Amino acid sequence: MKNIIIIFTLLIAGDTIIAQDAFTEGMKKGLHLWSEGKAMEASALFERIALAEKDNWIPCYYAAQTLITESFKNGEPSRKNEILEKAKAFVDTAHERSPNNSEITTLEGLLYTGYVAMDPAIYGMKYSQKIMELHQRAIALDKENPRAHANLIEYEMGSAKFFNQDQAPLCAKMEKVLPLFESQSSEVPFAPSYGKERVEEVIKNCGM
Repeated sequence: MKNIIIIFTLLIAGDTIIAQDAFTEGMKKGLHLWSEGKAMEASALFERIALAEKDNWIPCYYAAQTLITESFKNGEPSRKNEILEKAKAFVDTAHERSPNNSEITTLEGLLYTGYVAMDPAIYGMKYSQKIMELHQRAIALDKENPRAHANLIEYEMGSAKFFNQDQAPLCAKMEKVLPLFESQSSEVPFAPSYGKERVEEVIKNCGM
């Protein structure tokens, strides 16, 4: 009987390891596709992973993020809207799987920024306050999240530039975000850790 229990335990452990390996390999492949500029393929793969990993917010997060960043590229507004609507569904699912998550909350702010970038005349007034509030809430949820700070400051920079306001104070605020990238840590596999290069680019071009 003891041997049967041991074998059963090993079988369960083996299945868990296989599942973890499939998740790891799938995520690596998705990120590699994204790095090659194949955002739609990457998002589709992350979506399949999310269907298998029903309690994991990470694949939903990346399925949304790949689409959101793709929406900022040139293209037909109708196509951008389609992409953003699909991304929104992934963001909603990620929230369901991990409520009060700083990373998901600031990603949602970026989602609505995509709408503003698509059509400022329609979505600027509609979503600007919501975007600011989402990034501010993300910071409240995790004051050490560099992406939440960077997303908020960069949106404020865009507004300042639009209204021809001085960006120097915002440039100084952005410089203070850099150290947060050095101290970030997470035990969650594939937890977001990106953004430093973007912040450095923004600082380099600050005030231009």
